Amino acid sequence: QQQQQQQQQQHLGPSPNPSLRLGRRGVTSTAAVVLGRRSVRPLRLLLLGLVFFLSAGCFSAAGRDFYKILGVPRSASTQQIKKAYKKLALKWHPDKNQDNKEAAEKKFLEISRAYEVLSDPKTKKTYDRHGEDGLKEGGGGGGGQHQGFQGNPFEMFRQFMGGAGGGGAHFSFGGGGPGGGMGGMGGGGRGGPRPGPNLFGSSVPGISELDSAGWKETMDENAEHRNVVVVFYEPKCQECEEIKKEMTEFAEKFNEYVQIAAVNCGKQQKLCDREKVLQHLPTIQYYGLKKKPRFQGDINYKSLSKWFPSVMSDLTTVLETDSVFRDWLVSDDKVPHVVFFTERKSVPPLMKTLSVEFAGRAALGVVYAGVGGSVATALKVEKRPALLHVVDEDSLETVAFEKDFKKEFLSFFLSKANGRHRSAAASAVKQLTPARLEAGDCGPADSNFCLLYVGKHGVTLDASTKDALRHIGQRLKTDPIKVFFVQSTPFSKAFELTSDSSIVLYRPKRKKFKIFDGDVHDLEALAAFVESAVGSGTPLPNTIKETPSFGRNRRGEL
Repeated sequence: QQQQQQQQQQHLGPSPNPSLRLGRRGVTSTAAVVLGRRSVRPLRLLLLGLVFFLSAGCFSAAGRDFYKILGVPRSASTQQIKKAYKKLALKWHPDKNQDNKEAAEKKFLEISRAYEVLSDPKTKKTYDRHGEDGLKEGGGGGGGQHQGFQGNPFEMFRQFMGGAGGGGAHFSFGGGGPGGGMGGMGGGGRGGPRPGPNLFGSSVPGISELDSAGWKETMDENAEHRNVVVVFYEPKCQECEEIKKEMTEFAEKFNEYVQIAAVNCGKQQKLCDREKVLQHLPTIQYYGLKKKPRFQGDINYKSLSKWFPSVMSDLTTVLETDSVFRDWLVSDDKVPHVVFFTERKSVPPLMKTLSVEFAGRAALGVVYAGVGGSVATALKVEKRPALLHVVDEDSLETVAFEKDFKKEFLSFFLSKANGRHRSAAASAVKQLTPARLEAGDCGPADSNFCLLYVGKHGVTLDASTKDALRHIGQRLKTDPIKVFFVQSTPFSKAFELTSDSSIVLYRPKRKKFKIFDGDVHDLEALAAFVESAVGSGTPLPNTIKETPSFGRNRRGEL
């Protein structure tokens, strides 16, 4: 420093600055004169500390920059590091780069080393402080057969992609040499997740920890109504607290729509292995009626809230036209038909949830905003949202939901609709339509008796006749008999009817029938007519020549 100052002084000549003066040993600053010689040692220590700090921060000079190799910031989460590794490893795997295999292998090994270090909390901490050379000095790197990689990079990739579990990508993994430890590979690289305490326990509302018995009850024994999001995790994982935070928020917002569960793979390894998630921890998966989609991406509330509604099971029927609506109304007589008019252009998650919860107990139809105008007109709906139980398919009489659209109120309404439908079903006289015929009612395989009021097209069923049929249906509700009315000329031809309308007792499976020749309003005579065949076992006398059908008119000439 003194030599530089002397050269500067010689170059510039005598300095007019009184703060500098030439002493016996060169240029001396006024600060040095004021502080004296005692200031030299502390100043040197300060400079040495500054050099050390800069060298620790700029560790890339002491080895490779693994963050740069993976293309992630130093603040990257474990999920971001995993995602970056997967993308780059797939891109540079030697088996996918046969034309440039040597260069690809070098790049692949470099990527693998970066992931090996940054995915393990201990080696990441050492690397962040001392760089790659610090890993060598501390025994965390170097040596090895794979450019500093401690284990087998190809085996690590295979484990990461689910090779050991039968899932994931399918590559022909070439080369790689002998395997070793899988530093930083989570549960998969160490022969299974480490045991540890449950992450959620009973402290997080809306999230239940499942053991094998709980899994069987929730998943296997409730398969017909299954609607569950499960987070599989390894206890004490680096990202566990972050996952707990995000899943807690998800449970707060979505527990009305879905059951949320957690599985500790450290305790339930057999269960996690069976579900093929051990190599992908942490994993979030949705279990619906049939599908089991797996969440992809960083685990955070925003991503989960977009993913879940798109994958959840949905048993609703979209009613776009009056024709679709009419067919849907007669599609299943065992359950009530409830229509929801939404302001949206998609099925709301709550309706999807209720459709699964009430599967087999209620049919839910949805009318989107901007479509189904004729349906809204037929049911006299003027504002949305609206929910209606259609209690009579002919008159379109309805019972309206009149409370807040909350799940508890909606569930109660659907339960009441189910009870109302069962009470009315025994005495209801419904129209036999093509949809019902195709569903099996009075079809060729139906072994029940069918009491049919068969009329040609244009012949109406008067109220008194319908009432008589309703009473006979109520009276014979314990017998294997169904009561319908049919208005179709092609259908009536199968029974060779000579009049415009007749009462026919028909046994489809045996292709036998009998025509009632009395007064339909004489309930005693009509009951005796039916009981003579149903109760006594006496065969019906006539045989149909052709199977009854509605011909080309699918609407049944309504």
